[in-house]
Amino acid sequence: MTGYGKRVLIVEHDEGERYVLSLLLENEGYIVHMVSEEGLALEEMKRRRFDVVISAHHLPQINGFRLVLLMRLLWPDTPIILLSEDDTSRPETAEQGEAYGNLHKPYDFRELLELMKDAVQFTRVHRSQPSQSLMLRGQSS
Repeated sequence: MTGYGKRVLIVEHDEGERYVLSLLLENEGYIVHMVSEEGLALEEMKRRRFDVVISAHHLPQINGFRLVLLMRLLWPDTPIILLSEDDTSRPETAEQGEAYGNLHKPYDFRELLELMKDAVQFTRVHRSQPSQSLMLRGQSS
């Protein structure tokens, strides 16, 4: 189990996708918390520390890139992976290293797991050091 005991927050408006992703991650040993919108995500982030955040790009009130910027200001050492339905070009914020990874749906679950494993390792190393901008690691086309 790659994620044994690691805490992940899923921010996804689609209940079915949220549920399936949570089952797959729980099967890998992750402790999964799920929310359907960005406001609830921020509340969860205030309550507990997460090793990784997975967020949909398309959310009810703001897009995932704006959520990444906001989370980065408040929790600079938490890696965030964005999942997008479309293949549009990413805003400059993602290219400047604000998101840890960006995958396009449908994505390969093994690719997501590998990206999460790297993100958890990154978190472990960098939480003991001063905050730094996270580099964009994973991209799928």
